[in-house]
Amino acid sequence: MRGKKIQSLAILLIGLAIVTTYSLFRQKSQYELQTTRTPTGWGYQVMLNGKTVIDQPTVPGLPGQRGFASEDLARKVGECVVSKLHQGQFPPTLTPPELSQLGVSVP
Repeated sequence: MRGKKIQSLAILLIGLAIVTTYSLFRQKSQYELQTTRTPTGWGYQVMLNGKTVIDQPTVPGLPGQRGFASEDLARKVGECVVSKLHQGQFPPTLTPPELSQLGVSVP
């Protein structure tokens, strides 16, 4: 009986050690995304450790100063940009087909 208790305790401690190690060492996103209301619609900002690294008040890659039609579109595009940053792409450029796939109307 005492052996089973010790074995159960050992398994519990090993499990806690694994969970703690995972929590401490898993990669956390360093980037933060915020949408912003602009005079021409919506835009987004990407911050790294609290500092703005990308301020995108307009739809990227398109001529003119047109903002995103909705906050949701600005967020989707911003999330795609953050994903590219995580993959090591800088600058994280977007092509018209990528924008179209995200729901942005591209002329």
